[in-house]
Amino acid sequence: MPQSQPSPVSARRILVALIPPALAAAAVLATYLSFRDRLPDRMAVHIGGGGNADGFSGQGSFLATALGVLAGDGVLFGALAYWMRTTPGVQRVLAVVGGAIAVLTGWLITAVLLANTDVTDASSVTMPGTQAVLAFAATAVYAAVGWLICGRAEEAETVSGPAADAARLTLGDSETAGWTRVAGSRVLPVTGVLVAAAGVVVGFTTGWVPALPLLVTGLPMALLTGARVTADRRGITVTPSLTPWPRLNVPLERIAEAGHRTVNPVRDFGGWGYRARPGASGIVLRSGDAISARLTTGSEFVVTVDDAATAAALLNTLAERERRTAAGG
Repeated sequence: MPQSQPSPVSARRILVALIPPALAAAAVLATYLSFRDRLPDRMAVHIGGGGNADGFSGQGSFLATALGVLAGDGVLFGALAYWMRTTPGVQRVLAVVGGAIAVLTGWLITAVLLANTDVTDASSVTMPGTQAVLAFAATAVYAAVGWLICGRAEEAETVSGPAADAARLTLGDSETAGWTRVAGSRVLPVTGVLVAAAGVVVGFTTGWVPALPLLVTGLPMALLTGARVTADRRGITVTPSLTPWPRLNVPLERIAEAGHRTVNPVRDFGGWGYRARPGASGIVLRSGDAISARLTTGSEFVVTVDDAATAAALLNTLAERERRTAAGG
């Protein structure tokens, strides 16, 4: 399928994810270079709940780890925001989350560097709890500002409606219908638990700053044991079985045509969960039947779920009705 390029609004969202890690890395590096001669060779790199140091590392390893974490944040969330450009709601959330994590991480790393300045014994380093409060406050402010910067505009439509031979579900002019199924996953919960456990180990042995990406990635995966997929007048809606959020919705006006096909997670998308590749994205929880929606941007959105053919036929009928209504027919 043809690959769509980011619109101005989509490009702005990508920058919301990319700029904070770059600025945070620059701030960390500038702070380190400014105070390098005043830092102990053995630095306190983790401050416990009581405000006292309980984890230590050399200057070089601490700086390398800090910059690596920030670079990883930028690469991960910048790439996700780019690949999710055909799903604006998800792209907006990913961009804001990535930027907010970078703000929090950069603030705390800088605070640790300042706390080590002019000390001779790293074990005596302390950091007041106000630094954590300020870090989370700055994160919240950026999340709010980033959310506004991302905007709500949708990408322009470039593809016509369903083909004449696309499967449809017969409905009267005054009739409406809905379809819903629960799709389960065995791989994601196990993977999520392992990733989150690795984050806990890294947190206790190295520090919670480098553990943050593992925890942020692992915990949501551990909760994603399944998802409820609904096709109705709102379009395609996917909601985790255990929590009401995050909810992903592809409205009818963005669906050019719906069908169904067999999906192999590894071969087609390189894994399970929220997946994206050039020209396609979707929720891939298992192998097998999947709704395949061709979007008005030209890309494909898939959701693995049983009885996908019925859902696709209903979506085609409802999408065609939506377009007739919008055109005044």
